[in-house]
Amino acid sequence: MRYPSARFTFTWSAGRGGWLVAMDGTPTVTTDGVRPAPATVVVQYVKIRASQYHDALGNSTPYTETVGSGKAEVLRDGRSFDATWSRPSATEGTAFTAVDGSPMNFATGQVWVVFAEAPS
Repeated sequence: MRYPSARFTFTWSAGRGGWLVAMDGTPTVTTDGVRPAPATVVVQYVKIRASQYHDALGNSTPYTETVGSGKAEVLRDGRSFDATWSRPSATEGTAFTAVDGSPMNFATGQVWVVFAEAPS
């Protein structure tokens, strides 16, 4: 995943049964010095636009639209699966669906959701 100021990579670790995370090529560790290895990583493609808020330098804070629907990519069991997401309203959860229309199964354990800008 590439963002304007950072790049994240997820590498499958069969020994850990999860995805090792790195930011800008540096392994991510918790404050305890442990490398997290989420069992499932969901890349949810969303619309991102400028919000009404700004940082101290006047740069617009992005607004991530998570209500609606779109494409997703689910990393699980060392593989990548195409999926779609749907969230009808801000008071409801997000449903992820496999290509065949069935609910997307996640591996047991941590699930990380990464928002990425949907192609225009």
